[in-house]
Amino acid sequence: MNQDEQRRKKQPNPLVLAVMLTGVLLLEVHPKVTSSARAVSNPMAIAGQLVRNTRNLLRQTIDPYRLPDAVIQAVEQDLSLKLGIPASELSITEYSLESQPLECQENSDTTVDCTETSLKQWRIVVADRWVYRSDPQGQTLQLETPDVPVSYLPAEVANAVLEAAARRSGLDIAELSITRIQVRDWPNLCLEVDESGHKCDKGTTPGWQIAIASGNERLVYHVDHPGEVLLFNAALSSIVEPLEQPPLPSGLVTLVKADLIKTLGISPDQLQVAEYSPQTWRDSCLGLLNSQAVCDRNRVNGWRIVLSNGGTRWVYRTDATGKTLGLETSISEHRDPKK
Repeated sequence: MNQDEQRRKKQPNPLVLAVMLTGVLLLEVHPKVTSSARAVSNPMAIAGQLVRNTRNLLRQTIDPYRLPDAVIQAVEQDLSLKLGIPASELSITEYSLESQPLECQENSDTTVDCTETSLKQWRIVVADRWVYRSDPQGQTLQLETPDVPVSYLPAEVANAVLEAAARRSGLDIAELSITRIQVRDWPNLCLEVDESGHKCDKGTTPGWQIAIASGNERLVYHVDHPGEVLLFNAALSSIVEPLEQPPLPSGLVTLVKADLIKTLGISPDQLQVAEYSPQTWRDSCLGLLNSQAVCDRNRVNGWRIVLSNGGTRWVYRTDATGKTLGLETSISEHRDPKK
C-alpha cells in the first residue's frame, strides 16, 4: 500500500466530516439541541437523538414558516372535541404566520417607547370554514368562527333541544327548525345562564348554543356537549333576529342530486335538501382537497348544500351556477356524540 492510499484511509469521510462540523456549529449557536440527548446513557442512542434534534432544528431554520406538528395536533384535537367527530375527518386547508402590532406609549419626555405585546401567532383555517388563532407552540388556541352547520350537530342533541322547545312553545316538533348553532366552552356548570338560587361551580364545559325558530319567535338554548343539560336563555331569545337567507336555485339541487345518484345509484325520491348556505370558496376548486384540477386562486361565490336520505347526509360544494361541484364529506345521522 503506497503512502497516498494510507493518507486517504486516515482521512475522514467527507459526509461524516460535514455532519460533525454542522453539529459543532449548531452546538455553539443552539446548545439546547443536546438537552434531550443527555438523559440517555447509551452512546448510540445519544447519537441518534442528536441527529433527530439536529434535523428538526435545521428544518425549522430552513423553513420557519412551516406549521409545527404540535400546532396541527392541538387545533385538530380541539375542534374534534368541540364537534364530536374524529380528528381524521378534519384537515387544515390554509395557514399563515402573522405578527402582532406594536404597542407604543408616549413618555413624559415626549419620546415614544414601543414594546411588542406578543410574538408571532398562527392563523389556521380548518376545512375552509373554522378559523383558529394560536401561539407559536399551539398551547393557547382561540376559535374565531364558532358557527357550525346543522349537519354537525349530533342527532341526540338536536332531538333533545327540539323536544324542549316544543314543550315551551306548545308547537309540534315538525313546526320547529334549528336556525343557528355555535360551539361554546361554557365557563361554569350553569352554562352561563343565570338561574336564581342555583350554585354554579366553575369549570370549562364544552357545549353548544342553539337557536330555534318557533313561529315568529326565536328560542335560544345553552346545551352541554352530550345534550344532557339544556338551559333556556330568555334574555338572548328576546334579541335574536330571524336569519335571512337567499333562496337556493332549484337547478343546483337537480345537478347535485344527479351527481350523487350517479355515484350511489339510489332513487332521487330518497334524497332531500337538509340545509344549504351561500359560501365564498378560496379557489376555483372550491377548496376541495381531492380535486385533480389546476386551481385558480381567485375566490369563487357558491353554495354548500347538504342532501339527506334519513340515515346519511352528503355535503356538496358548488359554484354559483353548478358548473363546478364536488362532494365535501358524508356524515352519519346516527353518530354517538361521545365518540
